[in-house]
Amino acid sequence: MQDYGIWAVLTPLLTILLAILTRQVILSLLTGSVFGFIVLHDFHILGGIKATLDGIINIFADGGNAKTIIFMVLIGGIMRLVVVTGGMRSLVRVLSEKSQLIKGRRSVQLLAMIITSLIFVESSINQLVAGVSTKNLAAKYAVPPEKMSYIIQTSCVSVCSSAMINGWGAAMMGVIGVQIGKGFLTGEPFEILASSMVYHFMAFFSLATVLFYILTGASWGPMRKAELLTKYPRLKRKKTPEQSHADQNDYVIEHPNSNSILNFLIPILSTVLAVPVMLYITGHGDFAKGSGSTSVYYSVIFGLTVSFIWFMARRIFTIDSFFKEIYIGFASMVKISSVMIFAFLMGGICGDLHTGAYIAKISSSVIPPSLTIGFIFLISAIMSLATGTSWGTFAIMIPIGVQLGVSVGVPPEYMIGAAISGSIFGDMTSPISSDAIVASMATDCEHIEHIRTQFPYALVTGSIALLAYIMLGLTL
Repeated sequence: MQDYGIWAVLTPLLTILLAILTRQVILSLLTGSVFGFIVLHDFHILGGIKATLDGIINIFADGGNAKTIIFMVLIGGIMRLVVVTGGMRSLVRVLSEKSQLIKGRRSVQLLAMIITSLIFVESSINQLVAGVSTKNLAAKYAVPPEKMSYIIQTSCVSVCSSAMINGWGAAMMGVIGVQIGKGFLTGEPFEILASSMVYHFMAFFSLATVLFYILTGASWGPMRKAELLTKYPRLKRKKTPEQSHADQNDYVIEHPNSNSILNFLIPILSTVLAVPVMLYITGHGDFAKGSGSTSVYYSVIFGLTVSFIWFMARRIFTIDSFFKEIYIGFASMVKISSVMIFAFLMGGICGDLHTGAYIAKISSSVIPPSLTIGFIFLISAIMSLATGTSWGTFAIMIPIGVQLGVSVGVPPEYMIGAAISGSIFGDMTSPISSDAIVASMATDCEHIEHIRTQFPYALVTGSIALLAYIMLGLTL
């Protein structure tokens, strides 16, 4: 394995800093990708540029990447259909006027958190459904998209990384199984992971802080500014391109069968309920072993098919008008899909540079035994922030944590819990995190504003988790 030294860290760091400073995510990811490929090609500039152009195409050679990108485009079609048929408007009316379940800002935010927590089988569908279901209600009660994306993504990542009976759990058990095979652990992967979840502090503290901010209405930092700009229109909050596009196209087709809540429920539920079925099929009878990217890809196609049949039967659309509307929905996803492509490209570059392994190597010999649990959390957090991947981080850090724990006498469950906790920190803070990108899309929030407002909240929660791990280590 070639050692690229400090360049392994500088490449993702450059990308993150550019994204924060310029607020241009695609430009930042492209610049970071070119820089990374130049490093990989022994600092040959032309070779790096050529590799970047080839790398963009090669993203689609990976089936999982291609399915995820196509899924994001196709879901735009479903989101468009539920708006123009009045399904979204009807949902807002039912929740806020007829049933009066949603009476204000607090209940909108709680609804988003509850929806996100219930759909734990797959994180992309999880966030999209929560965002689509609540963004109009959030606009009605002046809850900023930044706050909604924070609630939805933080709840999603915390719940999905803790549920165990989904793709996350299967991946973690697979990593643990390898350590059992090598003799570092004894027992069954499920039992070991279940015991480790007790020490998944970042998830617990994140859910607690989300509830705190919802119930108290407290906000601070950039999030406070976003709240004020939304509450007081005279401050002239600048609309994002996504929000402006939505405003221009937010009309409902005039038809007797429009403005029915079924026009929301049929497309959305057919897509959501198809996910566990597809996980069962792709896992050959085992939900935990199903392919997440394949399942959501199949499910959104199923959802579009059901939508076509439903709306044709109700004569809301002609065939031509149906496809005209879903094409508009597809087009609205071009920007966020482009961000996802470059995020995948940067993730691959970090893998080729061995960024995670380098971070772990340079820091593995500088920590006393009593601080090893906090150390594993901190390094996992830094690694996930740099690489934008929680799965890639815990795949590296769980083995390191287990083996380090064995060598210094720390229970492996502590180390596994800390590694998983640190891994989700980057999901909540990195501009190249796929979950963060989906959360921004689902709530019509400018992506870099989502990161900028959520980062301080995640940093405080992460600091509390780090302190808890240090205290846990000092009790040994």
